[in-house]
Amino acid sequence: MKNIIADVGAMGPSVLSTNLSSLQLRILSALVLAPIAVGAVYLGGPYFAVFLALSTAAMSYEWCQTSFVKNKSSYIILVTIWLLFSLYLGFEGYIQIAFITVLICAIGVISLTWFRREEREWKGAFLGPIYIGVPVLCLMALRDDIENGFNLTIFLFFIVWATDIGAYFAGRSIGGPKIAPSISPNKTWAGLLGGMAASAIVAVLLNMYLLQLEIAPGMLMLIGALLAVVAQSGDFAESGWKRRFAIKDASNLIPGHGGVLDRLDGVLFVAPVLYMIKTLVGF
Repeated sequence: MKNIIADVGAMGPSVLSTNLSSLQLRILSALVLAPIAVGAVYLGGPYFAVFLALSTAAMSYEWCQTSFVKNKSSYIILVTIWLLFSLYLGFEGYIQIAFITVLICAIGVISLTWFRREEREWKGAFLGPIYIGVPVLCLMALRDDIENGFNLTIFLFFIVWATDIGAYFAGRSIGGPKIAPSISPNKTWAGLLGGMAASAIVAVLLNMYLLQLEIAPGMLMLIGALLAVVAQSGDFAESGWKRRFAIKDASNLIPGHGGVLDRLDGVLFVAPVLYMIKTLVGF
């Protein structure tokens, strides 16, 4: 979950923000949210499926609530039910069919936005089901792997968290030129390099003590650094979406902390890439 550890906001009443520093709020939120994610991954099976279902429903709500002007409720119901149905198919082992149903949902959304021309809805709204559904199914498929499911999923989350932590501290301590200030004004090149370095180190450590794959440390560092870039790309993609609609957070579903899309943006990009690597390499 993007920024579950690194980009953390207040979880309690707003008065906390006046008494705690930004870093303290980040740590407090990590202590609440990280164990939930790790616990769901550890338990796996229906527990992880429920975790993904709740996240999917929340993200579908956030996407439709922001991306559509009219008939918000109908779009929210359509996308949420369809993606949850896709998730159910994936849980039952029909992962390929599940991916197809996500594509059908996207086609249905774009058809509605085109046929309801009088509404002048954003034509890119059809990307929502793909943006949410594909990564969620990849997460489920990764966790369902009999041999390395738990290890790979934990690897994914820790890589994203390491990226966020490294980027946060490097960006704050070094500063320097911005990457794309018009999209995400706080992201710096120093932060990106810090995130890549942290992710590379964590990738090696996780393989040493968890995955134990026969991969050279140099290659693992390269994979970690590349996944950090992918995670940061997810951050920029979500920031660009929010910029288009002039909103600060995807929602306020997490009080004082933004929305689920804000927390999972890095994971949503890394999950399909890691699943593709696993499928091609076969570990």
